Amino acid sequence: MYEQKIHRTEVLNKMGHVFERYRFLIRSKSFNKEQMETIDYHLSEIMKVLNDC
Repeated sequence: MYEQKIHRTEVLNKMGHVFERYRFLIRSKSFNKEQMETIDYHLSEIMKVLNDC
């Protein structure tokens, strides 16, 4: 059980880092269409996993 809490915390920290990094980057540079499609694809895959729980 303890290892799961560490794992969950690590996942939450990574998700927070992704959010902050994305927010910073959209203010300082523009992404091309391919980059946005890649980001959208991976976020959609994460959402599928979360919705299956």
